[in-house]
Amino acid sequence: MIRRTLMRRAYNAGNYSKALHHAEKLVDIPREQKLARSVIIRSYWNQQQYEEIVQLLQQWKDSELLPYLQKSIDQLLVLEARGEEVSISLRGFQSKRHASLQKNQPIPVSEREWNKEKIIENFFQENQRIWFRFPQNYCYWDMPEDFNIEQVHPSLLGLVAELLLSPWHKEAKLQIQSPRKKGSHLGLSFSAGTDSTAAYLVLPDDTILGYHERSFESQLKHDNAKKLINHLIDVHDRKVLSIPSNHEIIRTYHDQSIGFSTDLACASHLILLADHLDLGGIAFGMPVDNSWLWKGRVFRNFENTPYFQYWTKRFSHAGLDLTLPIAGVSEAGAMKICQQSELLPYLNSCMRKNGNGGCGECWKCFHKNGPLGRPFNFNAKEIQVFLNRKIIPTAMHALWAIDIMGLKNQAPLSIQELLENDFSWWDKVYPPSKEIIPSQWREHVWERISTYLEMMEAPYPLEMVNLYNEILE
Repeated sequence: MIRRTLMRRAYNAGNYSKALHHAEKLVDIPREQKLARSVIIRSYWNQQQYEEIVQLLQQWKDSELLPYLQKSIDQLLVLEARGEEVSISLRGFQSKRHASLQKNQPIPVSEREWNKEKIIENFFQENQRIWFRFPQNYCYWDMPEDFNIEQVHPSLLGLVAELLLSPWHKEAKLQIQSPRKKGSHLGLSFSAGTDSTAAYLVLPDDTILGYHERSFESQLKHDNAKKLINHLIDVHDRKVLSIPSNHEIIRTYHDQSIGFSTDLACASHLILLADHLDLGGIAFGMPVDNSWLWKGRVFRNFENTPYFQYWTKRFSHAGLDLTLPIAGVSEAGAMKICQQSELLPYLNSCMRKNGNGGCGECWKCFHKNGPLGRPFNFNAKEIQVFLNRKIIPTAMHALWAIDIMGLKNQAPLSIQELLENDFSWWDKVYPPSKEIIPSQWREHVWERISTYLEMMEAPYPLEMVNLYNEILE
């Protein structure tokens, strides 16, 4: 049949859209159905159209193609964990690789039952390992030698429990402990990426850096982060606490991929160490893309959001200032700060390479490394799939990156109109962000930021951003 030949030819040439067109004409013909279904699923896989694969294979239940169902579910769970929008419900799906991961996690010598009524009683210590019993299993942190869980204020334990469990266990939000007296020092939840490094560069020199080290094998690699951390320790004589932990497995028990239960859970190690280190504040490298911009694409009054008001209050109750030093700085501004530092050669945001640069194929290599002049493949599958999405991840910054790198003519037609925007202000600072920096560190941080970056002028262009004409509730 001519159409079968055309379908095969298109697929083998990598023209998956044309292969799909022909396959869809053949799929209802009994003698052609098996091959047509295979071409449809494989074409969608090559286009990274995972939602389509899940929907079709749930209908077809084709045993030979079922491996693509599980692989697509895995990919969608990863996208969902990154905050990307997934058009189908993943409720009830669980990655098979997570089952193996869960089974292979260590357990304490002395096991105990989950205590729903007194959640902070679920923390306990064996040698230098701090265990936390959650309903389905245990997670842990490997702490410094002289750490003692008995000396941790209950409000700190309660805050960690809430950050880890509140998306699924509302009782974690209801058990508020007595308030803790504020400490003296500032800690930074340090990922060794561009944004947290920019935060490090504008914070006081005695800020304590705490790195969360995922303690199990995954696609994420620590090599690039450790390259910078080792440089800070060896050359700058900075103390960086690297705390191995597996608390990112908690999400996998709720049909979600590996990752932080909540975005601020990335600092759970520092919160547990707050009394040990006499911390009075914890800083995060949250840029304007995640603060005054909702999902990097529409302006909001961040300081008035329930998110900011609630977590500021909760951290304060635990004697900690929630500190967002670069909340008024875009990812582009953070990159510009790092470019003015001698740390740049040791810094790489790619989490898929072994310490010798970036992979050149991932989304971070496109929008974090590319504007720094580092090599990447603009036609890489992941990059093109994200750019062709109906709504681009980290949209404002991605558009700026295309503009600054002179790639507009190679960008998809679907975003050409968005690329007509003016991006010249994107690496400047949003002045109202100064007011949310805690008073103890405000002037120091602002003086540092001002030495690196220019300020936006009123009327602030950031306040006009609404790339997809959305209405926020």
